[in-house]
Amino acid sequence: MKLNDELRRIERLPRRVWSQPEIDEAVETLTEMLRTPNGTQRLREIQAIALHEIATLGGMAGPIPVGKGKTLLSFLAPIVADAKRPLLVIPAKLVDKTKRAMKEAVQHWQIQELPIMTYEWLGRVQAASALEDMQPDMVVCDESHRLKNKRAAVTRRFVRYFKQNPTTKFVPMSGTFTKRSLLDYAHLLLWSLGEDNTPLPNNYSDLELWSDALDERKGQMRRADPGGLRVLCNQEEYDAWESDPREYARRAFRRRLIETPGVVTTQDVSVAASINISIVEPVECADVNDAFKTLRTKWETPDGHPFADAIALFRHARELALGFYYVWDPRPPRDWLDARRTWCAYARNILSNSRTIDSEAQVKDLVEARGGAPELTRWLAIKDTFEPHTVPVWLDHSSLEIARRWLEDEEGLVWTEHVHFAQKLSELSGIPYFGRLGRDAKGRPIELYDPGGPAILSMRSNNEGRNLQAWSKNMIISPPANGQEWEQIIGRTHRDGQEADEVSFDVACFCFEHIEAFWQAMRDAAYVHTCTGAPQKLLLADHNFPTEASLMFHRCRRWAK
Repeated sequence: MKLNDELRRIERLPRRVWSQPEIDEAVETLTEMLRTPNGTQRLREIQAIALHEIATLGGMAGPIPVGKGKTLLSFLAPIVADAKRPLLVIPAKLVDKTKRAMKEAVQHWQIQELPIMTYEWLGRVQAASALEDMQPDMVVCDESHRLKNKRAAVTRRFVRYFKQNPTTKFVPMSGTFTKRSLLDYAHLLLWSLGEDNTPLPNNYSDLELWSDALDERKGQMRRADPGGLRVLCNQEEYDAWESDPREYARRAFRRRLIETPGVVTTQDVSVAASINISIVEPVECADVNDAFKTLRTKWETPDGHPFADAIALFRHARELALGFYYVWDPRPPRDWLDARRTWCAYARNILSNSRTIDSEAQVKDLVEARGGAPELTRWLAIKDTFEPHTVPVWLDHSSLEIARRWLEDEEGLVWTEHVHFAQKLSELSGIPYFGRLGRDAKGRPIELYDPGGPAILSMRSNNEGRNLQAWSKNMIISPPANGQEWEQIIGRTHRDGQEADEVSFDVACFCFEHIEAFWQAMRDAAYVHTCTGAPQKLLLADHNFPTEASLMFHRCRRWAK
């Protein structure tokens, strides 16, 4: 990596380090200015800093840890920015919770009701022109990591809108700003800070080079030399460079990032409770062990269905580890599969080369308007002849029994990624399952459920935005394979307001892929902390996980790769 014009621009950017007297003054001034006459709440330090940056610069990028008050910040940001047409964008599952929080906040703060759109809705065909129709002059995105994929329809619509409306103020916030790459958030910094002030390269070739040099990449043998980034080092980093160039390049970039005006984060953990992660081992079952042998040697599911790649192996192993596997009942005809596969490849090619088309449905409309294509004609002719229906086949119920007993003894939260497992566990235990939108079968949101009572939670529906500090005991069924999701899940109960001395996570690790997922998440967390400075709860936890290398000869056969 050479010292080019973009690196020189980034090197010359001003740096801002807040002193404690400056922070105290911002808290007092902004609290007084924004609070209602009868309000009793007080801004947190990180909120005051963020609001000051928004008021001063117009935009702000907030890799702010979970539980640090981003919801209130999203309500107050349009006020300090004097926005006339603000828009708040959040996940659909957080709409009810956000509206409740807004009603409570108006009692303490001078805020107005904000129009809300969801990432899910903005990604639909009917929302293709929603941003252009509304013409917001400020967009606040909570859980902004939802925009990391620039190929997703919702992100492409933001790309288009900010290109056409470059003066629009933008405030992205997330406790998990990045997963493993600078590419996750480079465009968010560009939209919020502008071309001249972003601490990442504006052109894709330089950005890709920085990404190759700094990102967390497992197993990649050849990486870009980070040597050019040495100009960002302080003296200590410069002197230690030769011992580990990539590590010290990451540290130097972290300081450059968090000291850039408009970037707001904190390294303050502040939650007094410790974090303990304990492994839960499986109960041996001959049928499951035989299925794993078939899975690993023949690359087939127990019913003889072959698969071709490691991604499928990972998914099937995590299902089998819990005692079941999914099948399509009945199997799709080969002609149906071939037609679907061919059409998807055709649609992906159009999407990858288009600046205005965002989704498969739009590709379909475009192709039909142009007179059709053989790939679409073949797919539409056969599409309705088969409707996929997935059913679980159970080989063993011991994992369900482990979770049921845990709920009975600990009365905590069981987190799971598999809907069928959660539904079966709810049936066996009588404990409610909070699935889609964080609601149970009776429509109750988890926040209004018995505080501290046992509950079963969908990871996907509850890992963001939930305030669950009334609980301190958790069980995770199938550990997530990335640090981003771990940070979100731990942050639901390990957050401000937690009164327990310890927040615990008993993790069901029933196969090698579960252990592998944990260590990948640890590598992700180390990368995020080193490159952004954000404290990672996973790194703060005590745990008893075996290393991947030590599992080959472990007595548990399912832990052997």
